[in-house]
Amino acid sequence: MADDSVPAPSPSGYPYVAGQIILYGIDLNDDNQVATLDVGLPGRTALLLRLGGPTKITGSTVLAYGYAFDGHCYRFDSIRIFIITGPNAEAAVGCGFDRIPGYQMWRIGSAEQILEITTALGDAKTLILDSQLPGKRSPSSYAITLRMAHRNGRLSND
Repeated sequence: MADDSVPAPSPSGYPYVAGQIILYGIDLNDDNQVATLDVGLPGRTALLLRLGGPTKITGSTVLAYGYAFDGHCYRFDSIRIFIITGPNAEAAVGCGFDRIPGYQMWRIGSAEQILEITTALGDAKTLILDSQLPGKRSPSSYAITLRMAHRNGRLSND
């Protein structure tokens, strides 16, 4: 039986890849590359995500529970949803995910582009207005104000 703190080994014949992340979860896509997400609203039962279109992109809509990096296993504080268009899924090995059928893993490079889908359910005041109150905004939204306030907006001391 595998230990929960041991990530998947490199496949035989493959070299060590620096910066590789192993993402553990389940693939939400069906055979038609469509993922169905319950949005939790009465009368609106699902949000359908389709990978593909005219360019025939293949990939996975991953409901991720954890990941391995540099020989260590980590769990997300809550499940996360990612769209990965690069590697194919493999049967999960390591980090305790191989004990339960259905889990898969994706080996991705740390510089690989992926898309995260975040979901939040609430009223408009909470999701839009309250999230923009000072202290709750992204730190990047403060950068412009800080830059302009420094030295009265001047870039040098001259």
